[in-house]
Amino acid sequence: MKILILLVLIVTVTFPAVTICQEQSPNATLSWSVVQQLDGSRTPSGKFQDAVAVDLDSEGNIYIVDRARHRLVKYDQNFVFVKEIGGFGTGGEQFNDPRDVDAHLTLNIYVADYNNNRIVRFDGNLNYLNEFKSRAENNYYFEMPLSVGVSGQYDMFILEDLNRRIIKFDRFSEPQVAFGDNTENLGQLLNPHQLTVSEGGKIFVSDPAAKAVVVFDYLGNYAGEITHPDLQQPKGVSVAADGTLLVCDSETRQIFFFKNGQSFGGVLNVSGWGIKPQDVVMAVARKSTARLLYVLAPQKCLILKPGVLDKSKPKP
Repeated sequence: MKILILLVLIVTVTFPAVTICQEQSPNATLSWSVVQQLDGSRTPSGKFQDAVAVDLDSEGNIYIVDRARHRLVKYDQNFVFVKEIGGFGTGGEQFNDPRDVDAHLTLNIYVADYNNNRIVRFDGNLNYLNEFKSRAENNYYFEMPLSVGVSGQYDMFILEDLNRRIIKFDRFSEPQVAFGDNTENLGQLLNPHQLTVSEGGKIFVSDPAAKAVVVFDYLGNYAGEITHPDLQQPKGVSVAADGTLLVCDSETRQIFFFKNGQSFGGVLNVSGWGIKPQDVVMAVARKSTARLLYVLAPQKCLILKPGVLDKSKPKP
């Protein structure tokens, strides 16, 4: 009996609690309708070719990364084109295979510039401010940033492809911790795609190879993973103001909703609109309480408004 109790204590101390969402089937299909779509047709470079990331600032302005055209496009809250920056290169307002954008802090817009091995920072008008690169090849060296997330304390979390890990830097650009790589017993990232940082201090990382969203706390400790039987290729992830975690699945063409970042809350099937979702973000429209959902596909971004909750069958 003493041996059994000791083993239980060891297991309890060694392995953190794992958050896993595994409903046998979606218990609610969410019905939304399209109110607008953006395809880049009125921008200087033309229509989107391979849009991979979307984010909003607190004013409702929309920022879209078009990987194929190496550019960042801004629309205002009324879906009117504002500005485009980019083009292939290494200059301050040029990119080489950009992968992600973080705009929610409004004062600064951050872009993960993959092949230039840097994070580029712009102001709200998309004027170049500076770039951030690794200083030297040390324990916190990064290359090929896949995604970037900045917290309310201005700590920066960079998901990099070189070692498939996350590196946390403080507001003074000093490295704090690296986590998620192949040295981890728990929380090892297999083929990560994108990260997002919640106001509650959690880091959510989509990992298509694991068919899961891996969760870490603010210090980089593994906190569990979020799965679902129908979740096959999680790509874009974001956390809404009410704490809802949104995950888009490019293979099943569905958007998953997880209440409070853990319990399954429903699924939106977007296959009826003929799109393959890459990223997703939700916001409250200005001067109203209406929610708007921004679903990004390679050639367009759909803006949706919610309908009724349907518990019967999937509907776009």
